[in-house]
Amino acid sequence: MTSSLLAITSLAVVVLLIYKFLVYPTYVSPLSKIPAAHLTASWSPLWILWIRYTRGEVQTIHEAHRKYGPLVRLGPNEVSINCVDGGLRTVYAGAFDKPFFYDQFRNYGISNMFSTKESKPHAARKRLLSHVYSKSFVQSSPDLSDATRIILHHRLLPSLDSVATQGLSLEALGLNYAVTMDFVSSYLFGLSRENNFIQDVEMRKRFLSWHFKRSEHAFWYQEIPRVTQWLQRIGVHLVPRWVDTANANIQSYVLHLCRAAEQSIKAASDHDDEKAHGTRPVVYSQLTDALKRAPVKTEGKKGGGGAEADELPVASEMLDHLIAGMDTSAITLTYLLWEMSRHAELQDSVRKEVCRLSPSLAIGNDSGVPSARSLDALPLLHAVVMETLRLHCPIPGSQPRQTPSKPTSIVGSPPLPGGVRVSAQAYSLHRNENVFSDAEAWVPQRWLDAPSETKDEMARWFWAFGSGGRMCVGSNFAMQELKYVTAAVYTNFITTVIDDTGIEQEDGYTTGPRGNQLTLKFTRA
Repeated sequence: MTSSLLAITSLAVVVLLIYKFLVYPTYVSPLSKIPAAHLTASWSPLWILWIRYTRGEVQTIHEAHRKYGPLVRLGPNEVSINCVDGGLRTVYAGAFDKPFFYDQFRNYGISNMFSTKESKPHAARKRLLSHVYSKSFVQSSPDLSDATRIILHHRLLPSLDSVATQGLSLEALGLNYAVTMDFVSSYLFGLSRENNFIQDVEMRKRFLSWHFKRSEHAFWYQEIPRVTQWLQRIGVHLVPRWVDTANANIQSYVLHLCRAAEQSIKAASDHDDEKAHGTRPVVYSQLTDALKRAPVKTEGKKGGGGAEADELPVASEMLDHLIAGMDTSAITLTYLLWEMSRHAELQDSVRKEVCRLSPSLAIGNDSGVPSARSLDALPLLHAVVMETLRLHCPIPGSQPRQTPSKPTSIVGSPPLPGGVRVSAQAYSLHRNENVFSDAEAWVPQRWLDAPSETKDEMARWFWAFGSGGRMCVGSNFAMQELKYVTAAVYTNFITTVIDDTGIEQEDGYTTGPRGNQLTLKFTRA
């Protein structure tokens, strides 16, 4: 009797397990009506995890959308979307919070605006900083204008002119990281000798070495953080310890910049005299002042007692802005220079346009820089930047969200239960042939010559900065920075490709050239 009962119980357990993990997800779940990208995707996450581990996610998902349409199932509890109406508008403008994927973007173990998962705390955090990143503020900021003048006329253009005069070639990717690092750090912490990556080549190499090391093993904390942390507790390190060392070095460096910024504010206050334009830590000042008036709760571990409890939440935010601003703009600038270097006629056209700016960005004219508004009014320059961001988006990969507790339909699906991972990727959105004809070609003219209806549709599908309440807070800063650097380069130089081996973009979340290099020649125009 006992053995029979045990057998029946065992059989019942097996049947229940088969139903729960195979029958239900494959045939009964609301997700079962969605086309699966792989034979096993309906009942196992292992396929998509393997695709991500082997760095094939972007291309695999793109091909799945081409085959099955705008809604594809990637796993038992995961789907991908590739449309605006019913897709982006529902997910990214609605009440879809972020999943654990974004915990990897915490710094010092403390959340920041980007890593905050719930919408309301994120909105509260964003309100503290949105003012200094608004287009009107960025365009009219005297601090940023003077920092731009110094970075372009005292650092970048002299470095390029020296290379051009000697007839040497230049590895552009590393220099672009230096340029964008100097721009974003000057806005965050103020311009100083400590953040001069254009001229301090050794510091640049050291920092980039830390940066690339910490991003090489993102998969583990990104996709299976609990397993990774559990194994680490028993001595199995899926993420090498030198990644922790690289993280610690970057965090220490940024904490030093925060403390230096705080000292500069106190020094200016003590002397009752604001420092010269271009040295004020605009974003740091805004955040610290706002937090004093209205403290915001953060996710993650708490800082230590005393000053550390106050400075680590700020440092976590600053580090996130620094890395995001440096990484994405450097990748974009690299592909922009590469494309321009392969289109000599377009270089001539851009040069004619930017040479009309006043004051001129010509080498030797250090009277200032043209206004950001005048730069923003140049249609061809704008088209070049937009087309580069479209075809070579620095964040081509999926931006995951999760469905709210109330069952919600997306892209015409049955109502999906809460907790389903939903994502879109700019790579696929930007390659919709119905919107971007000849989508694999770099054609800046599409942003100039298309009918107004087509331009409006392209703008709806353009997703380099995301959309909705979580849209990139630094988009206006990034566009302005890219335009100033491009205008300065092509006012003064002709660029040609010397070595673009490995220029094809890697597959992943934030990715640059596979070869991690681009060698160009700069010749005085």
